[in-house]
Amino acid sequence: MSKKILSLLLVIVLIAGCNKQKLYQDNLEGVWEVYKYLLHNVDKTGQFQSQHPNYTITFTNDGKFTEFLTNPDSAYVYGTYSFTDNDEVIVLENTYNTFALDTAGDTIYTPHLIQREYTIFNLTKDHVQLRNDTSQLYLDKPEL
Repeated sequence: MSKKILSLLLVIVLIAGCNKQKLYQDNLEGVWEVYKYLLHNVDKTGQFQSQHPNYTITFTNDGKFTEFLTNPDSAYVYGTYSFTDNDEVIVLENTYNTFALDTAGDTIYTPHLIQREYTIFNLTKDHVQLRNDTSQLYLDKPEL
């Protein structure tokens, strides 16, 4: 009897975990803008917005994200996201390349994987707070 109860509880926990991840993906889907930025608990919103004008991050329902950065040139960062720590942490992963010339003058491309982790707070369809050891991003969806 106790094995059946334990098995049933395990199935319920797995279903609840999948539903939570699906809810998070549904709520994250869309374009987000930073409306408040804290660095070491000091409001640096103006500095962030002047260094990264028109910054957005877009999440898709299939685990991908795109960041739009401007400083001074515009650039897009493409990557994937996943959840860890019982879906309390979002992990953003992207790759960038560095370039160097070898002794023959050929270009060598070296890929670098970047992983950024943020604890998720107050996630709704139009608001989320992402916090790491040094910063807090408060994001909302722009009105269309």
